Amino acid sequence: MRAESDTYDSVIDEQPGDAAVARLALVERLQADGVLTDPRLREALSCLDRGVLLPRAYVRRSEQGTDPVVWKLLDGTHPKDRAEWQELVYSGESVLVQRDGEPLEGQVRGAVSGGRMTAMSTFTPYTVEVLQMMRIAAGHNYLDLGTGPGVSLALAAALTGPRRAGGVERDGHMAAFARNNLDRLGVGATMVAGDALDGHVPRAPYDRIHSGIGVPCLPSAWVDQLAPGGRLLTTLVTRAPSWPGHCLVTRTATGRIEAVLEGGPRGHRPLHGYTWLTAQHHLAQVADIPGRPRTTTFTPPADEAYGFWLSAAYLVPGVVRHFQADTLTVVAPEEDSWAVAHPGDGTVRVHGPRDVWAELEDVHILWTRARSPDLFHVDIPADGGPQHIASGTGTAALEWVLPPLAGCAPATRLTPASRTEEGES
Repeated sequence: MRAESDTYDSVIDEQPGDAAVARLALVERLQADGVLTDPRLREALSCLDRGVLLPRAYVRRSEQGTDPVVWKLLDGTHPKDRAEWQELVYSGESVLVQRDGEPLEGQVRGAVSGGRMTAMSTFTPYTVEVLQMMRIAAGHNYLDLGTGPGVSLALAAALTGPRRAGGVERDGHMAAFARNNLDRLGVGATMVAGDALDGHVPRAPYDRIHSGIGVPCLPSAWVDQLAPGGRLLTTLVTRAPSWPGHCLVTRTATGRIEAVLEGGPRGHRPLHGYTWLTAQHHLAQVADIPGRPRTTTFTPPADEAYGFWLSAAYLVPGVVRHFQADTLTVVAPEEDSWAVAHPGDGTVRVHGPRDVWAELEDVHILWTRARSPDLFHVDIPADGGPQHIASGTGTAALEWVLPPLAGCAPATRLTPASRTEEGES
């Protein structure tokens, strides 16, 4: 139900000075925080008119837990919306742009209830981190997968030069919307509608491939389309959104594929149809019934111990962390089980048929025995077989198998004795 249905078709004073100041302020924040270090990317960010790519934006107007959610669509050309819209667009936060796969050219400003957001821009500091990690040079042939509104593609095009950067977007409405806006910017980027999992054969091979969607394993098409000396970067996702992994794939000058996986504080959302777990419906129960107490000698590593938490995402499958809790709280929603730590007193409370705390204890023992790795090697068989993760070699190495693209099966921990059998299954 819309509470406001007026449109505003006339273009008001664009106030270019205000937009330029907002762009510069965003760039200066990113540089002051130590996120932005590449001078070429700084120049691209300073020149990019984000308002062309994000002309409208949804903001939440209802309290958390309200059902249905009430949104308001801000129109950057409307005098009543412009100040809030501009602050949001240049805040660096993720900007919500599409609801329920709607056509974007027909959006009407105002309030609307229900539905879910199906497209958004990426958190700007993460966009910067990704583009810097890609090491994009002028003349590189660049492919952006799951492009969305096109912010990262526009920045990449500024780094590669005209007609060297292209994007693939599954949603036809979004692809057309982004294509029109990129053309208005004149950055020389191309955009096609298609399945990002297939890459884009007509312009292959690519010096750089970036995926803005998380995948459970590496699609073979992406690897096949990577040029010698090329770099491919994507998020590897589990069913738990709590602990993402960044996978960097390189092809050597001789054609050999090398890949590593590393944890981090943030990552891209999973591909369409891949369902994340949520503990939202269990939080009230966790607060009311924290569980039976038991002693523990396990002190979980800090949040910055990304190698441990990444390992836990795979080897303690189906578990979600409740980051807003006062103490470490993890929930296995499908088993109606959880664990609540009591720091400092050597106790933990566990509830339900599954002791997720014991599983975390076991993974910590294995992770410590493997010398607390933060970086993992990814084996990508040329025949498209199961992709293996390993922290190293030897009997103490921490290992598992990535789930296939077609399903969400939990990862399987491997031992040297079981590797061959698992690989043949």
